[in-house]
Amino acid sequence: MDTKTLYLSLEQSILVNSRKAHIGDIAKLFCLDKDIYQEISKLLVFTFPNTEDGQQVVTSMKLIELINTKIKDLVIIPIGSPETIVYYKNPVPIRKLTQKLKAVILIIFAFFGTGFSIMSYNGDVGSKDLLADIYRLFTNDYTSHEPKGLSLGIVMYSIGLCVGMITFFNHGINQKDTDDPTPLQVQMRLYEQNVNQSIILDSERNNKTIDAD
Repeated sequence: MDTKTLYLSLEQSILVNSRKAHIGDIAKLFCLDKDIYQEISKLLVFTFPNTEDGQQVVTSMKLIELINTKIKDLVIIPIGSPETIVYYKNPVPIRKLTQKLKAVILIIFAFFGTGFSIMSYNGDVGSKDLLADIYRLFTNDYTSHEPKGLSLGIVMYSIGLCVGMITFFNHGINQKDTDDPTPLQVQMRLYEQNVNQSIILDSERNNKTIDAD
């Protein structure tokens, strides 16, 4: 009997558009036999409950078990992640006005929160006194506690801080100098990976992972 081979690949996480999650929705499949490919792609793995959003951890072993119950003489080669987090987002209508208000509120909080953090840091390290010392060093003016040119130094320091952050993060302009991800994007990807690992561990400890029997 001619043995067929199926390659099954899982990503660390994936988003589905339907409450009914089939193997073809959550895994990448490759098989030379197109009939087997179509049959396996339509196998139902689980169904999300009638809630707004949901997430479920599924292992590759569970998918292999489902496939073997359908097709016996099939060699399955799993590659990629040993488990995947399947996310479902309820396709609710997008309210543009609400989204704009949320964006404005988020921008306001981010602006004032970041500004307060920077001012607190500068106050802790004594940036104002340092700028005054630098002014006295170049002007030899020790007549007052706060030199007259201190305000100009603070303004230039603020401009330099803004330009430095934009340059360092390689972000904030329409065209970046390189195609490399910014440090902020790298940190966001690392954060996403840590969140996925935490979800997988919590699901395993609570016995909520869909795994082979």
